[in-house]
Amino acid sequence: MSYTQSSCSTSLMENDPGALILDGARAFEFDPMRGRLTIRICLLILQLAVSFQVSARTQSNEYGPEVRSFLDLMRHEEDELEFQIRRNEISRREYLRSKAEISIHRQTVLDLVKETGQDYVPELHVVAASEVDQLIEDGTSAIKGIKRGGIIAKKWRYLGSVHRVETFYIFERLTAK
Repeated sequence: MSYTQSSCSTSLMENDPGALILDGARAFEFDPMRGRLTIRICLLILQLAVSFQVSARTQSNEYGPEVRSFLDLMRHEEDELEFQIRRNEISRREYLRSKAEISIHRQTVLDLVKETGQDYVPELHVVAASEVDQLIEDGTSAIKGIKRGGIIAKKWRYLGSVHRVETFYIFERLTAK
């Protein structure tokens, strides 16, 4: 294959047919296959970014005003907890316990809302095993052998237990204070 050189010294290099030399500077020709691949990768990244934004917005919009308000409250509680640990106002143990309580409380409410389909946040109490007697008189003995949904002292519904850092019990108040 023969190439001719014009007065502006343009020629194709024999070892790189895709490269063009213009007055001693090397310029590249556009490779359509490489360009298509680059465009597809950019579109994929853009699509993923948009889907994450939409799913975050949808998650907060799928709940009614009462549940959204509750979720905001939980975010504020976590922010306050972070503030307290940064300022050394609470110990690491208290921080971990409170963080677990908030997480369990939030998840329990979201599970109940998912089950019932109602925009209703019941009065829940998430307490560590050592605090059960402070919430319910003779609570430790009352929860022995009780099943999920069981009623305690006609005031509390037992919703279960979760083990994170330590064991937490979840109760729903049935009567007004």
